[in-house]
Amino acid sequence: MTKHHIDRAVILASPDLTSGRGGSGLSGYRTGNEIVLDAAAAHPGKLIPFVTLDLGRDDPAYLAELRRRGACGVKLYQGHHLFHERPLDDPSHKATWQALADQALPVLLHANTVRYRSELEAVLRAFPDLRVVCAHLCGSRTDLARVESLMQAFPGLLVDTSHGSSGAAAEGFANLERERAQLLGLFSRWPERFLFGTDLVTSGLNPTSTEMWDLQVESNMGLLKEDHFRFFRQTADQSARTIGTYQGLHLPPELLGPVLGKNAARWLGPCVR
Repeated sequence: MTKHHIDRAVILASPDLTSGRGGSGLSGYRTGNEIVLDAAAAHPGKLIPFVTLDLGRDDPAYLAELRRRGACGVKLYQGHHLFHERPLDDPSHKATWQALADQALPVLLHANTVRYRSELEAVLRAFPDLRVVCAHLCGSRTDLARVESLMQAFPGLLVDTSHGSSGAAAEGFANLERERAQLLGLFSRWPERFLFGTDLVTSGLNPTSTEMWDLQVESNMGLLKEDHFRFFRQTADQSARTIGTYQGLHLPPELLGPVLGKNAARWLGPCVR
């Protein structure tokens, strides 16, 4: 964080499947909650813990206990096809959605808006007070018309600009390069609704973790700040991805300031006061 001039960071609890611990579905997510709560307690004022929940199985008492121990917000995975046991708007999820709305908790939601857009829209209509950031341009890095229509339909919806693993990120960066003018237009239209983010899960035992995190932060920051930035790229004459160059947005200060901090501070509220 110091190297990349990041003052504070939200850290996300992860189930076994996405943390290198094995498993499937949401198994192990409570272990992930313990890990981020412990890490945040060890670094007060620097790390902001987001826990995760099973929408259909966790009760308000578990959420209350996590909050008592320092949880600031919630990361929800069930809009991802690997964790999608039930529709996002399933009746069994209602109590949790209602609790999140009533408590004004910041929620980071991974939503596959190709597969589950109608479910997401139903949730946002039913719970208009949810304080949701929809990750990865709301699952629309390769279809900016889709994220634009969602943001237009739901004025309270925020999105982050994170790109994660090499394949999906390379595809996203390549499309945003092609649709650069359209994305700049969205930033100009809604400067208060975009948040910077990164997305990489690494185990502490991976000798390339530091190198990959550097690339992850620099590319996601470069998308916003720079004329050009580096990340994995694949071209028609290459069978494998290699490090290449992309055109960045080079946002002016009046757009860059909100996305790099001001919007997150407003969304996080008491977490950063």
